[in-house]
Amino acid sequence: MLLLQVVILAFVLSGKFLFYPFSTLQSHNLTCSRFMLISHGYSQITLIQTPLSVTRAVTKTARMACKITGVTFNSAFIHWYRQRPGAAPERILYIESGSANMDAGFDSKRFEAEKIVSTSTCNLKVHQLTREDAATYYCAYWDRTVLEIKRFGNGTKLTLLPHSDEQAGKVSYMCLIEDFYPDVIKVTWEDDNKNAEKNGVHEEIWPSDDNNSSYSMSSWLTVDKNSTKNYRCKYQHETNENGFATIESPGIYYIIKTSSIYI
Repeated sequence: MLLLQVVILAFVLSGKFLFYPFSTLQSHNLTCSRFMLISHGYSQITLIQTPLSVTRAVTKTARMACKITGVTFNSAFIHWYRQRPGAAPERILYIESGSANMDAGFDSKRFEAEKIVSTSTCNLKVHQLTREDAATYYCAYWDRTVLEIKRFGNGTKLTLLPHSDEQAGKVSYMCLIEDFYPDVIKVTWEDDNKNAEKNGVHEEIWPSDDNNSSYSMSSWLTVDKNSTKNYRCKYQHETNENGFATIESPGIYYIIKTSSIYI
């Protein structure tokens, strides 16, 4: 039975069927028709997270949502996990109704969850953000339809923009580049005289969906707040050898393919 549980868990996380020889299924007293019934049962429950990514400054609040269908939502236990780059997922909390139950090491004053029964949505808020909160966050639900397995949402990537410390005399600019493929890209910064800025910091590239059909990345530049220069976030990619956004004030700039929007 242990082997079967591993097989089904892999199916749920990857969203793809895993085929095993009929002899393997027989050795665990499971027929092919039974296996198809299990697979069909799992397809009824979905966890969809929004937004795909969140970018916030240090000390601010990040908000994300998880919509769950196919369950009795008002009595469902919803879990939230945090996975930092290169680390294993760690559970933050779980909630059925009322206040969330926090796991050790997480502060209820900073991590807040609520269930909205009318929309079958569970929201997570992370307050007073620190650099350590940069991670991908996943909602999860125990599926006990046939076997006890944990189903996960698609994830929300939280990127932290350095806090603009007025006393230190610095301001920060962020460039978020989305929807590119393949995942090979070069990002640089320069001023309006096309002089290179060497203080740019680049986050890791992450896939925009489970199928790795497009990718995103972020980069930021911290400069003296009294600077009168404009800055450009530039990228080189096979779809565009010289894409850029001209930046005239501190904030977050999005580059989507070859167009740029300031928000």
